Amino acid sequence: MEDVDMVMASLENALASTGGFCVGRSYVVGHQRLSGLGYCFSASLPPLLATAASEAIAIIDEEPDRVQKVTKMSIEGQKKLENALKGSKFVLQGCPESPMKHIYYDGNDEEKNLDKLVDTVFNDSHLLLTRARYLDKDEMFKVRPSIRVMFQYDLTDAEIDRAVEAIGSAAH
Repeated sequence: MEDVDMVMASLENALASTGGFCVGRSYVVGHQRLSGLGYCFSASLPPLLATAASEAIAIIDEEPDRVQKVTKMSIEGQKKLENALKGSKFVLQGCPESPMKHIYYDGNDEEKNLDKLVDTVFNDSHLLLTRARYLDKDEMFKVRPSIRVMFQYDLTDAEIDRAVEAIGSAAH
């Protein structure tokens, strides 16, 4: 903590909730505590999301092997998706251990080609992909358009292989 003023993390993608935490030296935490009082109730976490996050933590505590399984699925799935997209203008990015990956288009008309990939996968294979959408006018820095792909605990190897094959086929 000597080289960094503050460390922050979000629970949004990790636990399908909102909120997070920040830690730092006492004067930084004091500033956050005193300056953030107005936000404590106006932007507080809804009870339903707090309960969902709490339950997710309880499930992880009870079954820690779930985390290892998703991590393994994510690493193997990333390799499969990268191979399926080879030779196309679509590229995959994401931390190998993270269950969330982004598919980007390297070329002109990124959004048009990403939408076309989503439509083709749905029409040909009846699988639904999700475009990551942002409010460009509200973003300080424009976010690159992408398709968001998630690996989940309950997916089977056959389901993952089917999805990878459909995405690769549509990309080419």
